[in-house]
Amino acid sequence: MQTLLHEPSRVVGAYVCPDGFVSQVVYFSTTPDIKWFEKMVSEQVGAENLASKDIRVGSRHGWELDGDARRVLESTLGVDGKITEVYWTRYAKTDAEKRVQISLCPAGGLEKRRPHLFAHDSNKTDRFCPSCQTK
Repeated sequence: MQTLLHEPSRVVGAYVCPDGFVSQVVYFSTTPDIKWFEKMVSEQVGAENLASKDIRVGSRHGWELDGDARRVLESTLGVDGKITEVYWTRYAKTDAEKRVQISLCPAGGLEKRRPHLFAHDSNKTDRFCPSCQTK
């Protein structure tokens, strides 16, 4: 998981393969704002690439997590504490949707931007989004 945002009340990350393709975006919070999450993802990948029905909600307990995540959760919420996980997985259905891939632009060092998501043609394997490629 690559962290996209880390604030005191929320953490957003993306599960990414070594080539930068994103399989799922997750948002952890004790008080999640699902509309905020949907807007944040939509602004990065384009509204046409995000279906609200593909955003789901679950709970995670400390014992389900590894290492530091478990330690932080249990130290903050107690051994029986749980955190809400909001997650988005893109389910492309049409041929046109399948021609679009979501990737992680690792441009955290360029202009002090943090890593972010971008949509691109599935035949391209660009490591950086179009705006970072031109910098």
